[in-house]
Amino acid sequence: AADAEDVPILEKFGRGIKRDFKARIPLYGSDVKDGLNAQCLAATMFLFFACLAPAVGFGGLYASATNGAIGTMEMVSSTALGGFIYHLTAAQPLTIIGSTGPV
Repeated sequence: AADAEDVPILEKFGRGIKRDFKARIPLYGSDVKDGLNAQCLAATMFLFFACLAPAVGFGGLYASATNGAIGTMEMVSSTALGGFIYHLTAAQPLTIIGSTGPV
Protein backbone atom coordinates (compact mmCIF):
# COMPACT_ATOMS: atom_id res chain seq x y z
CA ALA A 1 0.00 0.00 0.00
CA ALA A 2 1.17 3.50 -0.77
CA ASP A 3 1.97 5.89 2.07
CA ALA A 4 0.07 9.16 2.29
CA GLU A 5 3.29 11.01 1.44
CA ASP A 6 3.72 9.04 -1.80
CA VAL A 7 0.22 9.82 -3.12
CA PRO A 8 -0.03 13.19 -4.88
CA ILE A 9 -2.96 15.49 -4.15
CA LEU A 10 -3.96 15.69 -7.81
CA GLU A 11 -3.46 12.88 -10.28
CA LYS A 12 -4.92 11.61 -13.55
CA PHE A 13 -8.51 10.35 -13.64
CA GLY A 14 -8.92 6.76 -12.42
CA ARG A 15 -5.38 6.34 -11.12
CA GLY A 16 -6.47 6.04 -7.47
CA ILE A 17 -9.08 3.39 -8.28
CA LYS A 18 -6.48 1.41 -10.23
CA ARG A 19 -4.05 1.65 -7.29
CA ASP A 20 -6.73 0.46 -4.84
CA PHE A 21 -7.79 -2.38 -7.15
CA LYS A 22 -4.20 -3.54 -7.58
CA ALA A 23 -3.68 -3.58 -3.81
CA ARG A 24 -6.95 -5.48 -3.26
CA ILE A 25 -6.55 -8.22 -5.91
CA PRO A 26 -4.68 -10.70 -3.65
CA LEU A 27 -7.54 -10.62 -1.12
CA TYR A 28 -10.48 -11.30 -3.48
CA GLY A 29 -10.21 -15.10 -3.19
CA SER A 30 -10.46 -15.08 0.58
CA ASP A 31 -13.29 -12.51 0.44
CA VAL A 32 -15.40 -14.86 -1.70
CA LYS A 33 -14.50 -17.88 0.45
CA ASP A 34 -15.36 -16.03 3.67
CA GLY A 35 -18.71 -14.94 2.24
CA LEU A 36 -19.91 -18.43 1.36
CA ASN A 37 -21.82 -19.30 4.51
CA ALA A 38 -25.42 -19.40 5.69
CA GLN A 39 -25.24 -16.16 7.69
CA CYS A 40 -24.01 -14.21 4.67
CA LEU A 41 -26.73 -15.72 2.48
CA ALA A 42 -29.39 -14.81 5.06
CA ALA A 43 -28.15 -11.21 5.26
CA THR A 44 -28.02 -10.96 1.47
CA MET A 45 -31.58 -12.20 1.08
CA PHE A 46 -32.79 -9.84 3.82
CA LEU A 47 -31.18 -6.82 2.13
CA PHE A 48 -32.49 -7.90 -1.29
CA PHE A 49 -36.07 -7.91 -0.04
CA ALA A 50 -35.50 -4.78 2.06
CA CYS A 51 -34.53 -2.95 -1.14
CA LEU A 52 -37.24 -4.61 -3.24
CA ALA A 53 -40.19 -3.93 -0.91
CA PRO A 54 -40.19 -0.11 -1.18
CA ALA A 55 -39.81 -0.30 -4.94
CA VAL A 56 -42.88 -2.55 -5.18
CA GLY A 57 -44.86 -0.42 -2.73
CA PHE A 58 -44.02 2.90 -4.37
CA GLY A 59 -44.58 1.31 -7.78
CA GLY A 60 -48.16 0.56 -6.79
CA LEU A 61 -48.64 4.14 -5.60
CA TYR A 62 -47.13 5.53 -8.78
CA ALA A 63 -49.39 3.28 -10.87
CA SER A 64 -52.49 4.72 -9.24
CA ALA A 65 -51.16 8.32 -9.34
CA THR A 66 -50.15 8.18 -13.03
CA ASN A 67 -53.05 6.04 -14.30
CA GLY A 68 -50.71 3.15 -15.04
CA ALA A 69 -48.02 5.11 -16.92
CA ILE A 70 -45.45 4.23 -14.26
CA GLY A 71 -45.98 1.02 -12.32
CA THR A 72 -44.26 -1.60 -10.26
CA MET A 73 -42.14 -3.03 -13.09
CA GLU A 74 -40.86 0.40 -14.08
CA MET A 75 -40.08 1.24 -10.46
CA VAL A 76 -38.24 -2.03 -9.80
CA SER A 77 -36.22 -1.78 -13.03
CA SER A 78 -35.33 1.89 -12.47
CA THR A 79 -34.29 1.14 -8.88
CA ALA A 80 -32.11 -1.73 -10.10
CA LEU A 81 -30.51 0.35 -12.87
CA GLY A 82 -29.98 3.34 -10.58
CA GLY A 83 -28.46 1.14 -7.89
CA PHE A 84 -26.16 -0.59 -10.37
CA ILE A 85 -24.87 2.71 -11.76
CA TYR A 86 -24.48 4.16 -8.26
CA HIS A 87 -22.52 1.17 -7.00
CA LEU A 88 -20.19 1.24 -10.00
CA THR A 89 -19.44 4.94 -9.73
CA ALA A 90 -19.53 5.56 -5.96
CA ALA A 91 -16.97 2.89 -5.02
CA GLN A 92 -19.36 1.83 -2.22
CA PRO A 93 -20.92 -1.47 -3.30
CA LEU A 94 -22.57 -2.09 0.07
CA THR A 95 -24.69 1.05 0.14
CA ILE A 96 -28.39 0.22 0.31
CA ILE A 97 -30.46 1.85 -2.43
CA GLY A 98 -34.07 2.61 -1.62
CA SER A 99 -36.80 4.35 -3.55
CA THR A 100 -38.45 7.24 -1.74
CA GLY A 101 -40.17 10.44 -2.63
CA PRO A 102 -43.50 12.20 -2.64
CA VAL A 103 -46.26 10.61 -4.66
